[in-house]
This record gives sequence, C-alpha cells and structure tokens, in this order.
Amino acid sequence: MGGPSTKDYAPVPVDEHIDDGVEAPRDDAEVSEDEGLYNTSAPLLSNRSRENESPRPSRGKGFFKICRWNPFRRCGKKPAWLTSNSKGSKRSKRSMFIAGFIGFLLLTVVALSTSTAILAKRPKRCSSCYNWRRTSSRVPFSENYRSSSFSLNFPQLYPPLTSDSSGACRKAWNTLRPVPCHEKIWNRSWDNGKHESIFEPDVSLYAGPLCGGSCPWAIARAYQLIKSQCTSEDKFDMEGYVGAFTADPGLEDGPIGVIETLKRRIEHTCRVSPAGNGFGMGHNCPAELYKDWFIIDGMNSGNLEGLDIFEAATRTSKTVPGHYSYQGKSDQCDNAWDVIGNGFVQTRRFGPGEDETTCSWCLVDWFDRKLQSWAKGKVVDPRNGSEVELPDYLHRIKHAGRRCGTEEWNRIYGKAILKYKSEGLLPPDWEDTGRNDRVKKPCDKKPEWTPALTADMHYATPM
Repeated sequence: MGGPSTKDYAPVPVDEHIDDGVEAPRDDAEVSEDEGLYNTSAPLLSNRSRENESPRPSRGKGFFKICRWNPFRRCGKKPAWLTSNSKGSKRSKRSMFIAGFIGFLLLTVVALSTSTAILAKRPKRCSSCYNWRRTSSRVPFSENYRSSSFSLNFPQLYPPLTSDSSGACRKAWNTLRPVPCHEKIWNRSWDNGKHESIFEPDVSLYAGPLCGGSCPWAIARAYQLIKSQCTSEDKFDMEGYVGAFTADPGLEDGPIGVIETLKRRIEHTCRVSPAGNGFGMGHNCPAELYKDWFIIDGMNSGNLEGLDIFEAATRTSKTVPGHYSYQGKSDQCDNAWDVIGNGFVQTRRFGPGEDETTCSWCLVDWFDRKLQSWAKGKVVDPRNGSEVELPDYLHRIKHAGRRCGTEEWNRIYGKAILKYKSEGLLPPDWEDTGRNDRVKKPCDKKPEWTPALTADMHYATPM
C-alpha cells in the first residue's frame, strides 16, 4: 500500500505573521466589524501571567488579620465610604460617626482623669531652701511678706474697720500681728463635720501645727484683749474690700465675732483624750476620729453628719488585734505633720449589736455632744434636707451609739434625756432610757383563760 496521493494537490497559501510585539495597522472597516462582539474589555495580561517574572509570595492569614483592625476599609477593596455609588455608603458613614463619637468620649474621660490626678497629687518635695518655719502662704490674694503661716497678719488680711469704730478697738486689733498660728486656723470646712470635697485637708495632718506650738496661747491672749477693748458695735467696712476673705460666706462682721470663732475652733481642735495612746501622750480627738473612722469632728455638733460612716464601718462583726503602727505622715511644703502616726494600736472590735464595738473616749464624747446639740429648725436630714424633729434625732443617734459600751452609752443618753425634759422639749413621761430593751408586744402576752375559752377547747378536743 502506498501513501496518500499528492496528485493534483496544491497547498493553501498561509500568511506568515511574526509576533514582534507590533500590531499591524487596521483600517476603519475592520474596526467597525469587530465592534459589538464583546461587551467587556479583556483584562491585560500582567508580566506574571506571561511567566516573565517569578511569582510573589502569597498573602497569609496574618495579612487579613491586620486588615481587620482597620474599621474603615476592606482588604483588597476600596473603602465603601470613598465610593459614592455603593449601597452601604450611608451605613459606613454612620459607623464612622459612631466610632468617632466613642473615641471623643474616651479621650474626654482620659483627659479629665489625668487632670484630676494632677490636681490631687501633692508635691513630695519642697525647694532646697526649705525651712520648717518657712514664710509661705496659701491664702488667696496674700503675699508672703505680709502674712504667712506662723506669722499671720490679721489687720492686713481682714477688711478695715469702719470710721466710727472706737480708737481702743482699732489699736487692739492692729496688735494682732504676727500671730504664730497656721493658716488652717481659718478653715471652715471642718466646722459642720461634713465631707465637702475630695480635696479637703486632712484633719489629722493639721492637728500638730494648730495645737503643738504657741498658737492656742496666742489666740487665748488675743481673745482677752479684743473682748476687753472692742464691742459688737465695732464692724468691718466691706465696701470695696478685695482680699483673702472676699469669697468667704461665713465672714464675721467684726473683731468680736472673729476672735470668738477662732478661740472656739482652737479649743475644739486641741481637745485631748485623757486615755492617751499607751505612751503617756494624749490624742487630739479630731485627728483620732478622722484617722480611725474617717469622721470629721467639727465644732458644730448639732447635725447627723458622720453617723452613716460609723454604721457602715460597724455593719459586720470583726476583731482587729493590737499592733504597732508606723504610718506617720507629714507635708513639709505646708508645715504640717501627723501627731498620732506612730505607736501601739489597741485591739478593736466592730459589730452592729449592742456593746459590740470598741469606742474610745473621743468617740463617746462625739456622741455625747451630738445628743445635747439639737435645736429647733436647725437640724436637717443629710439624705433629703428635711427638718429632723427631736424624737427622730435621738432615735437615729441611738441606733448607732448603742453599739458602743453599754455603761458609757446609757450614761450620756440618760443625761441628754434629762436635759430635754428640763427644757420642756420632751414630755415628762418619756420612757426611752437609751437601752435596747425589747418592748413586749400584745402577741407576747399569755392569753387569759376564761370559761368560754375553756368550753371551746373542751368541744374541740377529740372524743
């Protein structure tokens, strides 16, 4: 057999085309024929598809995890909020607004917290020229050379006396300089026993500078001088006054009021517990109550402030064994120091029941002064501001005070009841003695046996 016949066979002519990267020119007829064959343009071939370049490493899972952290774009796609024609553009813009608002709130909270921490932080170090009797002042509008701690200048800081004040009073008032007292002698925030601010001064830190030096003696001498030379007619001239007490709402109207207030405040602040602290040293009661109970022992006792703090501290029963305490602190920049920081702390008991809490002499004295300080229309409820009547006032103090020793509590409570009875504020038949005696209710009484009851019980008995 032979191969295929090639007789009368003629090869079909083929146009040879060399792919040299240059496309042959096409006329307008050919271009018009090709239009409409394809609806979309074919993608251009990259160098990688032509195998002219080595393939790049593939993107792993880590790449997509990183992209997820960006809430405003999608991996490999154009952000929706940049595409005006996307269906989710409104939703993306809303998400951006919410995220921005939340970020603004977080930044605001952080800024406020930081500023509060900076303001609350007290300086730990003073300047190298520190002296324990450094002439400095924190009273507004005052200058150090005019008035400073332990060198107070009363005529310079207070308003001037009126023109019709007596010459003797004016001369006596001008002698009150320099007075060796700390500037905290003018602090009124402690008087009513109320915590008013997180920046309030530590009572236990200023008992030393107010009571440890010659300040009590100087105030006592000034009190004798002013009381002998001035009268209630000698007043301050407040017209045009701009000074340290411009914004003081409780500023007295004259020298008599000033010296009476300062003497009363110093005597109250410097009260000493006769029990001492185990080393023959007495405690200043306001410092002790603030340190042990966080109670402000103010000189105005006719209120219910501090009772909630005491009740919260004694809500559960516990015992703290005796131990040595080395927690003394000081503020060298303000010439202040803690007078009861170190020493032995006696065993203390806490509890809500009667006679379950260890109460010191200062704490019992705090209850005693509260019991005897009620005044009509002067006592308000710290929770709602309503007026508190005498029976409710006594019962609320009793609810907290009965947790102290029975003997001490009965003594001070009975004394207060006798006082109000003698003043006609309580009826003579007031029977509350301060003890936690349980009053018998009608249901506690035994039923009286009557013939009718016996008959009923007889018929109720099974035969």
